[in-house]
Amino acid sequence: MKNSEVTKFLVSFNGQIEHIIFPAGVFDNQLYIQYDIVWGPDWDPVSGMCSGTSQLATSGSDPEKVIFNLPLDIVFGSTNVYGWPQLIVTVRAKSFFMGDTLRGYAVFLLPPITGSHELKSSIIRPRSSTVLGEWLSWLTGRHPELADPKMLANGKDNYLLRTDSYGSVTLKMSMLSKDLRKLGYDNQPPTWKNNAA
Repeated sequence: MKNSEVTKFLVSFNGQIEHIIFPAGVFDNQLYIQYDIVWGPDWDPVSGMCSGTSQLATSGSDPEKVIFNLPLDIVFGSTNVYGWPQLIVTVRAKSFFMGDTLRGYAVFLLPPITGSHELKSSIIRPRSSTVLGEWLSWLTGRHPELADPKMLANGKDNYLLRTDSYGSVTLKMSMLSKDLRKLGYDNQPPTWKNNAA
């Protein structure tokens, strides 16, 4: 196949959702995370899992950090870069008294540049739209949840969403691509030249 006949590129993402951090400490007995990958209309998953759930985990010697190391491995094919894949992470807690409760959401744009990357995203949690709702959330420990967390990947659908931000999720991800340059896209990392004589 000649270069001029290439109409589709492949992108591979491989890595892990490494850990979450709550700066004042983790007060839940057990936490787990769920993930969903969202992509545009011209993208097709070629291999890998587009959603998943981690094991239950607790904080160890560091009371602010919970380590998951949840692996991610997916390959996409597309004809253009519009709708570049995004990762939606949902952090949930499980306890005997409260049952299953939301701790928040994090959104990542999967790396558009080849190579290895460490990304961090703030954890956001929806707020109630009324004072009574906020009071009930504080009293019961249950917070409003999104019917479909994938809406966070689309800015036009969530501009009126009221949220609090607390904590962060760390993602380590490697990205490889095939035929992006042949289609006119430059996704190579910048090279820094040392001009010192």
